Amino acid sequence: MPQYFKSLGLALLLLVSVGSAATAASFDCNKATTETEIAICNDPELSALDEVMGQAYRLAKISADWMTPQELRNSQKAWLQQRNRCGDNFDCLRNSYVQRLEEVSDGVLHINVGRNFASYVYEGEPVSGVCPSGTKLSDWGQCVSWFRGGPSFRGLSAAGTMAFSYDYVGANAHTCSLSGRADKVNGLWIFQDDSSTCALRIEMGATGLSLNPTPECNNYCGMRAEGAMEQIIEY
Repeated sequence: MPQYFKSLGLALLLLVSVGSAATAASFDCNKATTETEIAICNDPELSALDEVMGQAYRLAKISADWMTPQELRNSQKAWLQQRNRCGDNFDCLRNSYVQRLEEVSDGVLHINVGRNFASYVYEGEPVSGVCPSGTKLSDWGQCVSWFRGGPSFRGLSAAGTMAFSYDYVGANAHTCSLSGRADKVNGLWIFQDDSSTCALRIEMGATGLSLNPTPECNNYCGMRAEGAMEQIIEY
């Protein structure tokens, strides 16, 4: 049976990156022709899900004793047809992969965590202590507009591999976003970008989820987000 791990209200203090890691689906993206294949190759999370599916399906050929090999092949072909009907719709494609992975793998782990908090955009300096309409005077003496920011992480792991998406919106609307594939090594998942400089460690510990990026991952954040990835996030 699939395992589920969900938690809301995480005090995530950091976040990861604007930009995206290079994709590497289970098929040759240089030969992608359909809108579904192109969408998978262009999105790091979908590309990672496709790789996870490839591994899970190969393992299912050995361990899926609830159906014959022919039944497994037939059901996979039927699923591919269903997936392709999604076209390039991200939500449809992701949901299709998640549902299929739950069917063919008995060790699916879901992680879905997030926290909202008030953040702001700098709108200028007050004039005679008064801010323009639509803004408020902050505690530090600047005119700001407020919005909901915060971090979120979601991941799906099967067959020793995790497809994940890690996002953050902070002060002055700076944004960090990192998606891709992390492989399980010694009880934790490791992501490394193509340049082998940014690495992210994802660990399920006694206190929950721990995310530990290297300083080089700051390169993925927006201009105002420098230094946003230098902390360990846990709860």
